[in-house]
Amino acid sequence: MSFLWGAATSSHQIEGNNVHNDWWAWEAAGRTEGGARSGRATDHWNRYKEDLRLAADLGLNSYRFSVEWSRLEPEEGRWDDSALEWYEALVTECEKVGLLPMLTLHHFTSPKWFADRGGFTWSEAPARFAEYTRRVVRKLGGRIPLWCTINEPMVLVAGTYLGNIMPPGKFSPKLATDACHGLLASHVEAYKIIHSEVGPRQGPWKSHPLGVGIAHNMLDFMPDRSWHPLENIMASVLRNFYNRAWLDAVTGKKQHFGVPWFVPYAPQVASARGRMTADFIGVNYYTKAYVQWRPRAAAAERPPEMPIGISFARCKEVQSDLQWALHPLGLGKVLREAGRYGLPIYITENGIADHDDDLRPEFLRSHLAQMRAAKEAGLDIRGYYHWSLLDNFEWHKGFGPRFGLYQVNYDTFERKRTRSADLYAQLIKDYRSSAAGNSSSGSR
Repeated sequence: MSFLWGAATSSHQIEGNNVHNDWWAWEAAGRTEGGARSGRATDHWNRYKEDLRLAADLGLNSYRFSVEWSRLEPEEGRWDDSALEWYEALVTECEKVGLLPMLTLHHFTSPKWFADRGGFTWSEAPARFAEYTRRVVRKLGGRIPLWCTINEPMVLVAGTYLGNIMPPGKFSPKLATDACHGLLASHVEAYKIIHSEVGPRQGPWKSHPLGVGIAHNMLDFMPDRSWHPLENIMASVLRNFYNRAWLDAVTGKKQHFGVPWFVPYAPQVASARGRMTADFIGVNYYTKAYVQWRPRAAAAERPPEMPIGISFARCKEVQSDLQWALHPLGLGKVLREAGRYGLPIYITENGIADHDDDLRPEFLRSHLAQMRAAKEAGLDIRGYYHWSLLDNFEWHKGFGPRFGLYQVNYDTFERKRTRSADLYAQLIKDYRSSAAGNSSSGSR
């Protein structure tokens, strides 16, 4: 099986006019920075063929995308078959241009009717997510070799119930753990459905092993002040809660969604106990996280009840447009952490907000070097997906951050290839040549 080189996107960030989800309502309520609205986003809904050919032009052989649940079920119990047919056409186009599809079922957005019921804190959430999954599987299942059930579940939980940057923006540690429980139960249901109800495999990747996992954001946590005992303790606690809890849960280990004296522990999901519900681990990695105990400077940007602050860079460090430090060593660290679970690994997201495309070339070189070193050390890493193929709507930050290998003019929707895209294409060629050379020398 060849190594997968890809780029990743998500439905709400690029498709445009996802009017039936909770994020559209959140934007309409003025909850994003500067009142940004996603609107037509990058108009991918009408330009997907062009965008997939842009990906293929880079020499990519895989593409990670998400299905927008709110398009399929805009109202509770009412299904729109035409929306699912659009995703079927997207998969067909992937096959035409040679991009193995990795499908994500949930990438931060939920139908508004589902969110209004409490989202993943609703007791019926796993059953409703299962029905949505079943609809996608029946239409596309035989043609999709790789599935991510949930994108960054811990970011979703923290953003909604601890950080107030995602809808519904309620600070509630209790709801945070309820959401962890509901997300895990939903993941387990989706895992079972994909493995039991995918029909005969079809298309160019019918022989590729069927794999189901999550795309899990991981951070390199460290104390802001190395001498501070509480910050050292909290860095360790957050590594356990944020980085490891989900990996433990989907590999059948003890579930520990909670933080002592702050976030109550979630009730156990019985269907996940002692059971492997992941065939691979997807790692989303961007930067480090300095843990601060009761930081004064961040008080205005966090709920008053939150005693912990997180900083993603120090003032003298090289930083992205989002003030995230360029920290490639952290990728090596989280890959080794994920590697302890003995499953194949895909780097499902890795990228940098860089409006002028000045830092991205070094970001690519340094992070791919870390990945290569991890592979050479024996980790079973099977793919790398750059975030993102296109500039996009970056959630509460709006259109300001630029993550794309292709820049997007939001007035004309013209796509422009960056020098980083050229570099990524060349690095892929170099890697393939090196891998072929090693294979040849090993066969003599």
